[in-house]
Amino acid sequence: MTDSGTEKSHTASQALIGALLHLTARDAELRPGTSSATALSPADQGILAEVEVALRSQMQDERHVKTALAEVAGSLASVRSSAKALSLTAAKYEKQRTAVLAELGVDSVKGASVWPPTSQTAVQRFGSWNEALKVAGLATSSVGRARGQLRFDAAAYEKAIAEFVADCETRGVGATYKIYAEYAAEHKGEVPSAAAVRKFYGSWNAALASAG
Repeated sequence: MTDSGTEKSHTASQALIGALLHLTARDAELRPGTSSATALSPADQGILAEVEVALRSQMQDERHVKTALAEVAGSLASVRSSAKALSLTAAKYEKQRTAVLAELGVDSVKGASVWPPTSQTAVQRFGSWNEALKVAGLATSSVGRARGQLRFDAAAYEKAIAEFVADCETRGVGATYKIYAEYAAEHKGEVPSAAAVRKFYGSWNAALASAG
């Protein structure tokens, strides 16, 4: 099984969408929907079926598989019935992913494909984080949209750096200028470019210092 940000994932696209919806529900602390899996739309039933395939490939305990599937089904129902537009940043996705993997008793090892997959897998599959959100039927991020000539305001820079640092901590990589440049390329249009960040703060170290 392989699942790394640098390798192609074999996780089905529907299972990826299921992960996005499930982790969004958890992040928003939505109460599990009362609908059973059979009450879900045909499209969501298809998503749940692919999530089941992914879970069975990494879990041997049938009871645990059924428990996890019931939770995912509840997440799908609660997201679909939510009255407000829901979204999720890549950093929050990774935070929730770590928690879910711990609950499932699955180790996220570099080079091993597991469900939920990494946020990078979603970006690689759909082209960008916002596109992944769109495909899942979630609201896209509008971080940094400022009035006037500046595309990103001060708050947007602070948010982008804070989320980048959190993402690096989750992935166990250094928060370097080079890594941010790659991160900004993956989230093009959603966060300031590496050059813009360095110009705004005066230096990369100053940018990192702003994140505390």
